[in-house]
Amino acid sequence: MPYIYADNAATTPLSPRALEAMTPYLTHSFGNPSGIHRMAREAAVALGEARGTMARLLGAEHADEIYFTSGGSESDNWILRGAARRFRDAYGDRAVPHIVTSAIEHHAILHCCQDLEAEGVRVTYLSVDAQGRVHPSELERALAEHDAREAGAGTNAPAALVSIMLANNEVGTIEPVRKLAAIAHAHGAPFHTDAVQAVGHIPVDVRELDVDALSLSGHKFHGPRGIGALYLREGFSIPPLIAGGAQERGERAGTENLAGIVGMAAALEEACEHLTADMTRISTLRDALIGHLVEHVDGIRLTGAPIPAGLDDRLPSIASFTCDDVDGELLVVLLDRAGVAAATGSACSTGSTEPSHVLTAMGIPAPTARGALRLSLASNVTAEDIALLSERVPTCIRKARLISGMQ
Repeated sequence: MPYIYADNAATTPLSPRALEAMTPYLTHSFGNPSGIHRMAREAAVALGEARGTMARLLGAEHADEIYFTSGGSESDNWILRGAARRFRDAYGDRAVPHIVTSAIEHHAILHCCQDLEAEGVRVTYLSVDAQGRVHPSELERALAEHDAREAGAGTNAPAALVSIMLANNEVGTIEPVRKLAAIAHAHGAPFHTDAVQAVGHIPVDVRELDVDALSLSGHKFHGPRGIGALYLREGFSIPPLIAGGAQERGERAGTENLAGIVGMAAALEEACEHLTADMTRISTLRDALIGHLVEHVDGIRLTGAPIPAGLDDRLPSIASFTCDDVDGELLVVLLDRAGVAAATGSACSTGSTEPSHVLTAMGIPAPTARGALRLSLASNVTAEDIALLSERVPTCIRKARLISGMQ
């Protein structure tokens, strides 16, 4: 029985091309890029080439705008904490930094914001609509209130940062980041987007989006785990999160994970080669799966943007649902036994007894949200895979209801 891996939003398998690119730096070309001898210089050249590739694929103007990190969580923490420190450096330790984010961000953003609140940072969490989308009017309102408060205090300081994700990792909704960034800039605030779930799956151009900072992670697009990047627009600098050596131009200490960096660059280059065609093919198969499940399974509802969704509305690979009278984690276990790897939502929330914060922010009642199911398709998904999912998922939902005594 073929096993269908439908949890690609959690992580993706390493592509053979990425592994091939990494292998020399895991074996004989092991020099430290910070050295000055021949092997170190070879490593430094490879590091520079990978940085240039990443910059080109992301639309960055300069290679030096790319900083390598250990992954999306570090990148998110760095920009949030760095923006708060940048604000205090500019306006004094007594000044209160204000960060604006959304209620459906990844926990790397939300938990860091909670920590910053305990340190005196003010955080505004924007609401979303029933599809999981942040409305630009909500951001305009929050920043107008910020400006009025600052004017009343006689300080007139802008918000320290606006951080809104590019695409949601649970329901796949794509946010209107370009419009949101324009609003932030009109109020003098820098804009960051967590693009971890988007890069490698939809076109991402930092200049077109007009963002000041962007986070990404290699393992979401068939690169290795433990490697990511933070784009920082030239002229927008933040204090380091990790102090130590002079790596990453003194902004991020620690010997570079050269094999990981080279593998990530190779994986992103491969993902971008046929991106438009892949998006169309994958979204067509996704819509066929969604249509079949909604038609043939009682009490199942699509979450996120409706179908047929435009390529600007929903990630091509994510089909997300709520299932009435079903425990989501029980369903995932049954699917695994039936040969399907799936998820209830974010991998970072697995084991939590609380319903998805994304679904509850979208107005879905907690009992319904506990029946969440996310199927995230591989880049090489086939019609045969969709046929197997269309057969196995309904069977497992019926079994989950029988076990729970709901049917």
